[in-house]
Amino acid sequence: MPSRTAAITLLAALPLGFAPAQTPDDLPDGAWGSTCAAPESVYCIASATITPAGGAAQPVDAAGLAVSAATLSDDYGDWVRWSVENWADKPAAVTGGTVELVLRTGTFVPRFTNATAAGLRVTRTVADGKYELTIRGRATPTAWRADTDCTAGYSCGDSDTTADTTAYRFEGRTQDLEGSPGFYTTGLDGAYLATDAQARSDLLTYDTGGTPPVSLGVLGNPQLDAGGEAVRNFVTLFLPGPYLAAAGTSAAAAASTGFDLVTSGDATVHQRVTATADDGGVRLEAPDVGLGADLATAAFYPRAPQAGNVTAPGAPQSVQGAGGTGTAVVFWQPPSTSGGSAVTRYRARAYATPSGGAVVGSCETAESWCTIDGLDAGGTYHVAVSAVNNLGEGDPASRVAVIATAVPQPEPSPSDSPSPTPAPPGEPEPGTPALPSPGPTGEAHPPYAPQDVEATPGARRIAVAWVVPDSDGGSPITGYTARAFPAATGGAPVASCQAPAGRYTCVLTGLTGGRTLFVEVTATSAAGTGPASARVAATPWTVPGAPRSVTAKSSDRKVTAGWKAPASNGGSAITGYRAEVSGKSGVVARCTAPAAGRTCTIKKLKKGTTLTLRVLAVNSAGVSAPSKAVKIKVKD
Repeated sequence: MPSRTAAITLLAALPLGFAPAQTPDDLPDGAWGSTCAAPESVYCIASATITPAGGAAQPVDAAGLAVSAATLSDDYGDWVRWSVENWADKPAAVTGGTVELVLRTGTFVPRFTNATAAGLRVTRTVADGKYELTIRGRATPTAWRADTDCTAGYSCGDSDTTADTTAYRFEGRTQDLEGSPGFYTTGLDGAYLATDAQARSDLLTYDTGGTPPVSLGVLGNPQLDAGGEAVRNFVTLFLPGPYLAAAGTSAAAAASTGFDLVTSGDATVHQRVTATADDGGVRLEAPDVGLGADLATAAFYPRAPQAGNVTAPGAPQSVQGAGGTGTAVVFWQPPSTSGGSAVTRYRARAYATPSGGAVVGSCETAESWCTIDGLDAGGTYHVAVSAVNNLGEGDPASRVAVIATAVPQPEPSPSDSPSPTPAPPGEPEPGTPALPSPGPTGEAHPPYAPQDVEATPGARRIAVAWVVPDSDGGSPITGYTARAFPAATGGAPVASCQAPAGRYTCVLTGLTGGRTLFVEVTATSAAGTGPASARVAATPWTVPGAPRSVTAKSSDRKVTAGWKAPASNGGSAITGYRAEVSGKSGVVARCTAPAAGRTCTIKKLKKGTTLTLRVLAVNSAGVSAPSKAVKIKVKD
């Protein structure tokens, strides 16, 4: 496992000890010039062009777009906010075109840029102490879905960038970092970050001796596709040469050993990352960091150098897939080459298309099979499997098509069926779950009901396990189906999952937390589907209730929050608490406490500021609704 000490981690945290930037005295308060009228003009837009896909460069206004730049101030200093807008209803050649925006920033040093843009590249030049910033990239589609309480990040937006329906965006903010600790202005001089997982860009936090040494404030906006389904987010992070030098490495060395991206605080779940030596630094590109709101943390880990000719493993072989209800069960054989280091894990990813496209589901395992849950019942998916060793992840095998079968219809109720014929003496009465064994003719019958069904609740899911039936009815069992019902008897299923023969578990997903469901399992063979097991009850976890009796005290530029535990933990033990203070621009800082904690302190706030404090509880199902708001003025 890569070293955590060397992590470059993306966390929900704000810069600590960050002082307001000492920006130039003549920096405009508001809009910059829409054009640079003379060669010596500063704080203006020198040029703004777009090269449509397959076309030639032209001014953005010729393509019906608009460009703007302005000074934006918040509690942590001054930024230059820049944007190219009016993407609605533009042809694909324009929305897929390459934008080049050149800003003259005068003596304002454009050190760090955070943007919502695809393929971002940021460079600068300086002459006679005056800077020119060049920003290149493409617009990226966004469809941020606001949280009810904004706790997953700045997903509720603000006056700068508001979360809304699907739109294309090419926008960002650039900081000069002046007034921050000296190692900020050297180590992050030239750094930039682009992602579609933020409704508002934020500043990196940099702690040369910390773990992690670099973090950013927010990742956590669910992206929705045209059908309203969550899709994956991307992150591009450029670390300049001075940062790498301070970390004791070089661009070439860091790129050659590579990086892994670890999400959700689980060091065993990795994503593919491309590391490229570029412009004297390293450009890290992660195309699918995770579904926004599920992304509590994400960390880029530099891989350890490997001795000899060790490489990533080859592609797994003989990949096969079997569809379940809303699931894909994938099987494979080991790759022909391990790359010189033992294969430790496999990763299977499902796509909606035979090539390209976003990841719509995945699973990871050390076994030779795994199940991808959360797929649309009846949908066709294309699954790729890759192998992982200590050096990293190898190329995936060719994708195989898997159909996630449709939700089975409920069996007719007894009232809809013909009246049963009385059973001959010595045979079971109608309605009993046991079925007769094959008769003298050798005719097979559906299998008996599965035994000893267990339903274990989880976060919006139920894991179902069972024991094989007492009899297969004379024909081998081909699979099992578990269904969840809203009542102990009758009704239509609200969810189902399937397992192949030889597997005795599956997971019901997409359930409503806090609602009790009743689960039954059936077995199927070539002779048909047998009777259902007795139903067992389980209640999927939900988020906790809101913390109660919240208090706030302030002194020494600190706010200390206090609270009582929620009335309900949602069915799963509370794992911690989060207190947040918000200003006019949204959440400005937060602190956390363990499950047993009832206070935490937010430090280094701006004195005299009136803030709003809320406290939230966290369990395995997610984050609670916020507590009642408490106003507090930051005191000396």
